[in-house]
Formats: sequence, C-alpha cells, structure tokens
Amino acid sequence: KTGKNLVQWPVEEIKSLRLSSKQFDLEVGPGSVVPVDVGSAAQLDIEVEFEINKESLEKILGNASVVAEAEEFSCEKSGGSTVRGALGPFGFSVLATESLSEQTPVYFYVAKGTDSELKTFFCTDTSRSSVANDVVKPIYGSIVPVLKGEKLTMRILVDHSIVEAFGQGGRTCITSRVYPTTAIYGAAKLFLFNNALDATVTASFTVWQMNSAFIHPYSDEAVRALSRT
Repeated sequence: KTGKNLVQWPVEEIKSLRLSSKQFDLEVGPGSVVPVDVGSAAQLDIEVEFEINKESLEKILGNASVVAEAEEFSCEKSGGSTVRGALGPFGFSVLATESLSEQTPVYFYVAKGTDSELKTFFCTDTSRSSVANDVVKPIYGSIVPVLKGEKLTMRILVDHSIVEAFGQGGRTCITSRVYPTTAIYGAAKLFLFNNALDATVTASFTVWQMNSAFIHPYSDEAVRALSRT
C-alpha cells in the first residue's frame, strides 16, 4: 500500500496451530499497566488494533509547547519502553513475570515532528527480558509508515524464547531472542501498557493460545528415498 515497503508476514500455516482464543476491547489511560488474563502466555499469537483518543491527538498537535521529538527519537537510543512521551510508548509486555521483573515490551511510539506531522516507531525492548547478566539485551526497531486513516496494528508471535513482532501488516518486523529465567511456561504472563503522558489508547485485540509445531525428523525410509532421487 505504501509503494515502498518490503512486507514480511507469518506463513498462513501458523494459523493451524491456533487453539483457544480470547477477545478484548480495552481503554487504557496514561501511565497504565493492565494484566491480560489468557492463562499461560508462553506460546501466543496476538493481533491488535490501537487507536489514540482523537482529543488527545488534537490537543498535542495544537499545543506548541509539546516538544517536536520525531527527528531525535530512535528505538535503540531513546531509553526503551519506560521513557514516556506525549503519545507513547504503548503496547504489550510479553513473557513477563507477575511482578514485571522480567518482561519484553513490544510497542508503538508516536512522536510529533518539527512539521507538526506525526511519525510512528515500532520497537521491541529486551533490556528487561531476563534477570540474567550474561546475555545481550538490546532495544530494536525503526520508523513504520502509517497511511492516513489507518489504525495502528501489530501482530506478535510468542514462542518461549522467541518474540516475532510485525507492525502495520509487516511493514516493519522485529525478531528477538530472549532468555527469561522465571517468565517461562505457566509463569509467563501478558500485560497491556500505555506509558504515554497525555494520551488515552483503545486496544482491540485477540489472543490465541498456540500449539506446538511437532516437527518430526525424516524416517530412514524417507532419507533413502531422497538419496535415490
């Protein structure tokens, strides 16, 4: 749709692994963290639409005192999901403990530019993904194009130690390897958060529990058959 993006998206067969699902429609105020009751959150498929409250947008775009930060912002260098701006960050913390001592936030950060236009960034913050000290825990991401009239959308695949995030239908994609020590199996939780200073966000989303892929090795007979071809 943008005419300039290479789009990446999970193969359709991933949907065959979906099990039970839950749907949510939540309004999240500034500075809020909301637990999402889906049971074990170690293997999930999450699809979500976010919408920033229109009054919040108009107030910020029309307020000259709100700092234009889009040109200075970057996912990697701007401090991660805890650094609060007028319109973000907001998203999900996956593979999280109940106390949030371990968590991997996947989020949008919307910033006003010097031209008073909005720019949207899509990021994954692994800096708190594990309490282990012997692993690298960077912050990833980049700007993601959002066309006029579009809601902000993301899809997140969670598979124990892999988090794959797709922003705006796959215009920006982030694959992260994380190493939680406690947020594993049944102890892994899911949270919705909005760390924006001034904006209320509505999140409409579906969360599926996921089955294992059950990948089997070739049988001896299949290997012999391949070697003959």
